[in-house]
Amino acid sequence: MANHSQNNAPKPRKPQARTALTRQKILTAAEDIARSGTLDDITAEAVAQAAGVAKGTVFSHFGDMDGLLSYLLLDRLKDLRAVSDADGMTSEADMADPLGALVKRMMALMEVITSSQTMLRVFMENIGVTKGHCAPEFVAQLDALDARLISFLRHWQTSGTMTPALRQDRTPEELHDGLVAFIMHCAILQQSRQVEDFAVISHRLHRHLEAYLLARGA
Repeated sequence: MANHSQNNAPKPRKPQARTALTRQKILTAAEDIARSGTLDDITAEAVAQAAGVAKGTVFSHFGDMDGLLSYLLLDRLKDLRAVSDADGMTSEADMADPLGALVKRMMALMEVITSSQTMLRVFMENIGVTKGHCAPEFVAQLDALDARLISFLRHWQTSGTMTPALRQDRTPEELHDGLVAFIMHCAILQQSRQVEDFAVISHRLHRHLEAYLLARGA
């Protein structure tokens, strides 16, 4: 009987399962804090208390707070990529108004990265390369979004029907670098409260792209 009881006793969780569960509890706690306040309210102490773990456990799983925050940003980038992959930038509306199509996608990314000063800082410190303990998938998501824009620029540049015509003296990759610079410029304007109205930022971005992207005389 004793052996039978022991054989039917609940088996302890495997270390990997316990680790994954604890990690998810920490992420969920951080997400809950962000939903009820802002990303700037997310501290190691607040997350540890909400998750029911020690403060040191937060750091052991994510290295530092930027590592944890990068996963929250990663989820938002994944959502943005899912929308981008779904629409494909190939609709008739996109083809008829390529400038508007680009502004729409760029504003969508900007609204994600300017959701708080913390988010913008994490984004700017890790764009192009992951550093420290940030989510390894971070750059992969950005690369996918970049690839979509570059593909659209290439299609626009080689199309004989899309108007206005895109400039031909720079590669799509070079033109894309300029788009990233414009996003960063507008994000800083918004976060520094120089321009808080997204409609104004969208209009300004449209004007920048007109001057930068269009062929002379277009």
